Amino acid sequence: MSRELNINQRVRTSLRRHAHQLLAAGYALLTPSAYATWKEPDITGKLCEAMSQFMESEAAPRWITQYSLRDDPKLNVHGKTGESRPRIDIELERIQRGKRPLFRFEAKRLGPNHPVSKYAGSEGLGAFLSTYYPLTHPEAGMLGYIQDKDIPHWSRALKTALTGNPEINCLGNGMVCDTIAAGLATWRSEHRKSDGGTIMVWHSLMPFC
Repeated sequence: MSRELNINQRVRTSLRRHAHQLLAAGYALLTPSAYATWKEPDITGKLCEAMSQFMESEAAPRWITQYSLRDDPKLNVHGKTGESRPRIDIELERIQRGKRPLFRFEAKRLGPNHPVSKYAGSEGLGAFLSTYYPLTHPEAGMLGYIQDKDIPHWSRALKTALTGNPEINCLGNGMVCDTIAAGLATWRSEHRKSDGGTIMVWHSLMPFC
């Protein structure tokens, strides 16, 4: 889906908040240190499995019935077919009549041989800014799977990266802490996209070490 929808603020806010609350609930079911050497797709698979487990549990809130979760789905992009279609790591779809808003997460490892430059590069944050990953509205999530050091170290590195490259520089107040969901260390930043529009990105740093 490449055309952005006219989504009212209430729906956008609830989709964003619920996506992160579901993410936090799934993460809470994992033993993070067990994945200290795992590759990103494998961690994402386990995380989505745990998120699905929460969605099907008696502990799930009533709003969970409004959503569908997808792990590594292919995206519908004009001119791309079959295996050439881009894939996003995690997608949450709001179930409603008509066009359905989506919140998409891209994940990257942070640790040995996985610097913040890859997180912020063309296959990470840059894929949203270049519009390679299409959106239903100008919001998205980035996940940093920490496999070395800690959250303060990587949050500082990310803030530096997002102010040192004019192609991905933050707009406005830069990278701002956002307590969007309990149990998640999250920041938000606004960026200029290649098509001239802007996008708000939520960055969640998740220890797996």
